[in-house]
Amino acid sequence: DSVDLVFAAIESDAAKEVEPRLAVKIPVFSTASAFRRESDVPIAVPGVNLDQLSVLDAQRKNRGWEGFVVPLPNCTTMGLVVTLKPLADAFGLEQVILTSMQGLSGAGRTPGVGAMDILDNIIPFISGEEEKVAWETGKVLGSVGSSGFDHHQALVSATCTRANVSEGHTEAVTVRLTQTPDAAEVQSVLQDFGKEFCARRLPSAPEALIHVHDDPFRPQPKLDREAGGGMTTSVGRLRVDEAGLRYMLVSHNTKMGAAKGAVLVAEHMADSGQL
Repeated sequence: DSVDLVFAAIESDAAKEVEPRLAVKIPVFSTASAFRRESDVPIAVPGVNLDQLSVLDAQRKNRGWEGFVVPLPNCTTMGLVVTLKPLADAFGLEQVILTSMQGLSGAGRTPGVGAMDILDNIIPFISGEEEKVAWETGKVLGSVGSSGFDHHQALVSATCTRANVSEGHTEAVTVRLTQTPDAAEVQSVLQDFGKEFCARRLPSAPEALIHVHDDPFRPQPKLDREAGGGMTTSVGRLRVDEAGLRYMLVSHNTKMGAAKGAVLVAEHMADSGQL
């Protein structure tokens, strides 16, 4: 009775058993994938789709819970959707192709990545990651419908790799938009995104959700993963050519993409009277 809410950062198999038992009585904010595909479970991204938390009323009713389960997306999805949301809203989104170079901390310890495997190397495959990124992006950018979630219809194709970097996920993104903005228009939209959310000054929120670099050698995980206390997505190499809109991003996978992101979602719910 003395516990008001739980932050769960356990593996998916354990989460399937533990999180529902907790949610019977108290809210659960999760970094696990166990319930992301459920029709009454929102995938919460700070500043992006928190209106989808409205589905929690149906979740409680459907499951007979007093609490709820709110997961974050996969850590690779996190930085991606933060940048795609303003683009989709302003210009329309049709296709996303990305290649990720993901930090070692995202592999965890079980099974993780062997030290000798990653030394002086890039691992070209992460099991299940590409499917998660594609599916979760559609749900996050979609809307709540009468019988669950209506996914955004943009095609998302991901190639996910593990790089010899301690923390921070770097992604090379190519986007086809419905409209044809120039690079300056895109930069303006990205930089303005999330201002109202950040202006609320929630304890874990950054001053800006997105920072756009003019320096062509940025972003870099070593230099930019801690931007905004690890909560700002850094964007650079922004350009428009025959292939579409192209850019690089760096997002902190264990802060915005995991524990601290979950705390920020809870802060939002407390501040808006939902807790």
